[in-house]
Formats: sequence, C-alpha cells, structure tokens
Amino acid sequence: MNTFALLIHPKNTQQARSFWPVTRIMPDFLVKSWLKNIPAFKIYKIKSGHSSQGQDIKGYLIACPLLSGQMLELGEDAVMDKIIAAGHIAEKLGANILGLDGYNSIAADKDYIIAKRLRIPVTRGSTLTAWSVFEAIYRVARTKNINLKKSVLAVVGATNPIGSLCARKLSEYVSKIILFDSQRDKLGQLKETILQISPLEVVIEEDARKAVKDADIIIITSATEPSFDTNELKMQAVVCDVSGAGSGVNFIRGGLIKLPYPLNLGVKTGLPKNVVYASIAEAMLLAAAARFVSYSLGDNINLDKLEEIANIATQCGFEVWVPEAPVL
Repeated sequence: MNTFALLIHPKNTQQARSFWPVTRIMPDFLVKSWLKNIPAFKIYKIKSGHSSQGQDIKGYLIACPLLSGQMLELGEDAVMDKIIAAGHIAEKLGANILGLDGYNSIAADKDYIIAKRLRIPVTRGSTLTAWSVFEAIYRVARTKNINLKKSVLAVVGATNPIGSLCARKLSEYVSKIILFDSQRDKLGQLKETILQISPLEVVIEEDARKAVKDADIIIITSATEPSFDTNELKMQAVVCDVSGAGSGVNFIRGGLIKLPYPLNLGVKTGLPKNVVYASIAEAMLLAAAARFVSYSLGDNINLDKLEEIANIATQCGFEVWVPEAPVL
C-alpha cells in the first residue's frame, strides 16, 4: 500500500491543545513553554483510503511541537533539525513521500537540503496549491461573468512559490499584473520572467494598499504579508485568499481540495468534511498516483508542473473545492 507522511505544526495554542490533550489544562504561556521544550513528535495514523483509480493509500501525521512564532525565535538551524528528525520518523514508518505543510517561511530555501538528507522524497505542496488558486479564480470569473482579459490582477506575496506560479500562469489570461511582496529583492526577476511568457503590463508596487486598490482580482498567498483595508477595494473585486485570514462578501478561500474518499486526519482543521488544504493534499495525491519524487521544491517551480499536477488530480479524483463556483 502506498504510504505518505505529513509534517505539520500547530498554528496556535488552541490547535496545540487538540494535538496534545495534556495541554488543555494549561494557560497559554505554559503551553508555549511546554511546546518549546518537548523533544518528541506525536504521530497520528491516518485512516486509509483510495483514489478513483482504486489505488489504496495510507498515511501518518507527524506533529512538530512548535508554533509559528517559536520557529522564528529558534532560527533556521534548530527548526531544520526538527524537520529532519521528523523525516527520519516518516522513513521508519515506511512512508514513500513526506509532505511539508506550514514551513514555507522557515525552510523555503532549505528544502533541497532536507530532500538530500532523507531517503524519501519531500514536497511542500506549492504546485497543487497554486493550481487550486488558478482553478478557483477561473471558475469564479466564469460564474460572475468577469472578463479576465480585461482584468487587473494583484498578487500579494508574489515571490513565494505559490504567488510566483499564480502570477506566471495568470499572465496568459489577464491584462495587467501588479506584484507586491514584503521581500522585494526577487520582484524584478519575477517581472522579467512574466514578460517572457506574455506581453502584458507588469507593475511592481511597494505599498500593499496601493497594489490592491485598482485590482479586479487579488491573490493573497501569505498571512504574514501586510494587511489592507477591504473598504478601499473595487466594489466587485474578487479576493482569493490562500492564507485563510481574510473574510468578506467577495472573498473566496483558495488552496482547498475535496478528496475522493472519506478521510480523518485526526485533528480539527475547521474545513468541511473530506476537504483538506492543497498543501497537505499534494503528498496524498502523489502517493495515490505512485509518483514518489520530490515535487514542489524551491522558489522557481517549473510552470509545466501546474498542468501535470492538474492532470494527476483529475485522474485520481482530487477536486479543487470552490463552493462559490462548483464544477458543473
């Protein structure tokens, strides 16, 4: 049976309590201290399922006892050591592939090192996430009768792998792209890459509020990027939020996948039944398709992989979940 492993970390103390019941009686400051000092990873066995092709898969959830802020406090070396240790646990469990979720900001430029130090391939889920965002925007635009060819796209968090893939892919569909990222050093290179794909107007903006003000479609790829006032957006602007932090009438949740079978991850995600984050689903999908290769690594993921992962998802029955624009 093909086996995947997923490495995640609690996003807040509330989710940590669902991972480790012993922390439920602790105040927040003690939970944080406890998480920072325990050396072990807790493992959940994920109920097995099968793809629409009939391929049986099973998996393991490996939880790293660190919050996002604590990972920044500890620094890259300490976090990398914990990721590698978790990878060795996945190897011992017989996993064929390891999915990294929630480590983009810490290990974004270190994932090749992680892959080299493990005997199993790893993936960060960026490709399937980017594809799900593109599919969501395309379907919502069709549902709302939005002419993409006349639309202005703003990408907030443009230089991370998801933002870069979305910007490059949608450059073939929109009239103008506005790029914003708090890390500006790579924006110029991304602009040049986009212009090689499609001859449209590409603007680099240094202010997040200005970047989204005149956009018809907005993609937010990270909760760590500066926020903006939604009241200043165009009235009919569509915001595809991958971070899950935004809300509003025109907000659509990006980066979600509906699985072809019932699945219990063992933790509460706040998502509908059998719907998971695409960053998690990518490792499951690659296991279902027996594609045991390191897939979404590095910042400059080949654009051709978007079509490839979309085809694999279709074959295995993994569906991009967009309740605002369901598949007809």
